[in-house]
Order: sequence, then C-alpha cells, then structure tokens
Amino acid sequence: MKLKRIFILSLAVPALITCGCKPKEEKEIPVLSELKDMQRLVLAEMSLNKVGTIDDANTKGIEAIINGLKVGKRIGVYSYNTYLEAYIDLSKLRDDDVKIDDSRHLVTLTLPAVETAYLGRDAEFKEEHYRVTGLRSDITPSERARLKELMCESLKEDVTSNTELRKMLIEEAQGKARSYFTILLRNWGYDSEILFRD
Repeated sequence: MKLKRIFILSLAVPALITCGCKPKEEKEIPVLSELKDMQRLVLAEMSLNKVGTIDDANTKGIEAIINGLKVGKRIGVYSYNTYLEAYIDLSKLRDDDVKIDDSRHLVTLTLPAVETAYLGRDAEFKEEHYRVTGLRSDITPSERARLKELMCESLKEDVTSNTELRKMLIEEAQGKARSYFTILLRNWGYDSEILFRD
C-alpha cells in the first residue's frame, strides 16, 4: 500500500490576519471569537492507494488445474484511492483555552484535539494493466466488481487497524497548527505557546 500525503492549510482568512491595533489600555485581543468563527480548520489530508489483481496464475484447487491447461495469460491490475483528513473544530474552543499575559506579550492557546475523518474513496477504480492472450477469456465486469469489493474491505481494515496512520496524520496536523497560530499571534504582536487538549 502506497501512501501519499497532502497538507492543506488555508491562510485566506482576512479577518484573522488583519493587524489587531488596539489601544494599550485594552487587555485582550479578539482571538477567541475570531477563531470560533473559523469552525472547522482542515490541516492535513492523506491519500491511500490500494492495488489489486485478477490473475489466473494465482488461482487454487480445481480452477488452478483448469487454468494450467489453457494457453495464454490473463491478468488485470487495478487501483483506487481513498482519503482521510485531519482537522480542528474551533467551535469547541472554551473561554479558558485562551490565556493572555500582556506583561510578557504571551498568549497560551489550548486548541481542541485534532480529529480525523474518512472522506470516502474514488467512485471508479483505475485499470493499471490488462493483458489477455491465447485462449483466455476477458475479465468480466462481475470479476472487477468483486475485486473492488475485496479491495474496499481490505483498505478499511488497513485504516482501522493501523494506528500509525492516524498518529502520523495527527502529528502532521499538530505541527501545521502550531506554525499557523504562531504566525497569526505574532502578527497581533504576541509570542505564543500552542497546546492541544487530550
């Protein structure tokens, strides 16, 4: 199984990157309400590629014996992608998640835990290779449908049983979030400490 990671970070949020020029006597910046307005912030996306084959050489039992008597080869290789994303639901921010120390120009921001979601898979799978020679019959639509079903079941099992995939996606998302909010708060004139709730 091949992994391809694509990281997404939307910085096109004009309301957030405007300079917070406030009078010195005002002791807060509009960070909580502004962040809540963003709601769902997608930070990372992962594309997983699954490959499956239909090959007469891999059959077993009586079918293998019959196939061994036939002239030629019959093989089809197919693939499709499925997608996962990691995001933070900023609507879950609480009042005590933002602590401002004006004397040190420091904001301690505790973000909601990074969540992951299964986005689904490609509607069709791609034919990577197809070869039928000799007396072999063509690969039928029902055979392709069965292979697709088996690949889907296998991929779901990979995603649910492999905790490393989710951990890797969450860690990448946390890194992107730290960078994003550090820059955002620096634009407001504050150093920052970025934490995550469990």
